[in-house]
Amino acid sequence: MLVACTENKEPFVIHSKISHATLRRIKEEKNFFCPQCGEMVQLKIGNIKIPHFAHYSKSRCESHFSEGETVEHLSGKQQLFELFKSLQLHAELEPYLKELKQRPDLLIFKNGSAYAIEFQCSPINENRFFERNRGYLQKRIAPIWIPLTPGQKIKETPLQKINLSHQLQLFIAHAQKPKYLMTYDPANKQFVYLSNLIHFKGISFFGKVSRLPLFKQHFPFYIPKPLTKDEFSFVFKAYHHFIKQFLKSRVLVSRKGVNDLFLRSVYELRLNPGQLPTFLGVPISGNEALQACAVEWQTELLYFIRLNGIKIHAVNEQVIKDFFQWSGRADTDGAVQTVFQYVELLNELAIEDEKCPVKERHLEEVLYSQFLATTGKY
Repeated sequence: MLVACTENKEPFVIHSKISHATLRRIKEEKNFFCPQCGEMVQLKIGNIKIPHFAHYSKSRCESHFSEGETVEHLSGKQQLFELFKSLQLHAELEPYLKELKQRPDLLIFKNGSAYAIEFQCSPINENRFFERNRGYLQKRIAPIWIPLTPGQKIKETPLQKINLSHQLQLFIAHAQKPKYLMTYDPANKQFVYLSNLIHFKGISFFGKVSRLPLFKQHFPFYIPKPLTKDEFSFVFKAYHHFIKQFLKSRVLVSRKGVNDLFLRSVYELRLNPGQLPTFLGVPISGNEALQACAVEWQTELLYFIRLNGIKIHAVNEQVIKDFFQWSGRADTDGAVQTVFQYVELLNELAIEDEKCPVKERHLEEVLYSQFLATTGKY
């Protein structure tokens, strides 16, 4: 931790402008105590981690606040704290909120509103994540989660394929529109944004990467812009290429035979897996909610409505829920909304069945309009 109390109960904050030599002198002159439990703590000044406080021995206090902090976590908290101070914001580092029994990394105030900043460098249980959010919201504190920039190699090109763990997807799923992921890289003192995310399959997404130096950040935090029409065209072509490659392997590796619902749907619709209609396998915002590649559930949906004699324009929420039950997919709110968006796309394209021709350019234009409408205003 970076904050402790002196014998006079005055808070002492370790920041980057205090030299190691000064800290060593202070260490000889003062005793420090944990602001949460009141136990004496030691000031550690090493060569690997930045200077920080730690309890002398195991204590109950550690159940509320971990002392196994990484170099990234300590450095990131310190850098973010100094950023907020430079922006003339009232900021508190590691404050203990007694009523909630929670300690956010930072608590900042602006225009009468409070914000809890959590710089997340380690895995967090999903239930614990929701629990912490509920606690903050009950006290009218807006939680803002900033995960550590993932260690995977992120290319310098803005548009690229990105693998996002389920942990990182948790932060995206609960972000307000537009959906994006703001991460922080303390080693390079920069924010790395992963935005305009379009789901392929599993943990694979296609998105835009943008970097923002720490000193250029402001509060409220910078919000990334949507894809331009040319950028979306590039993504659309890349996505189309991915679908073609996916279908080649999908047909070869399936061992379910007639029990493979996707392949059965292709067969019953009399389609060629190598030349599916352009409107099967299109990127729809929120596709990750279905936990499948878009071409699979979209083809299965078309087969389901034809099997039941339902017109596409007549598809409603009950039809979609029946489709989920029939296909064995979970009918979450996000999944239902995603299928609704696809049905709206088909209606706008005047698709009546799998044989309807659609020009790829027209499909791309309609998809881009839907993309802008569903991702929210930036």
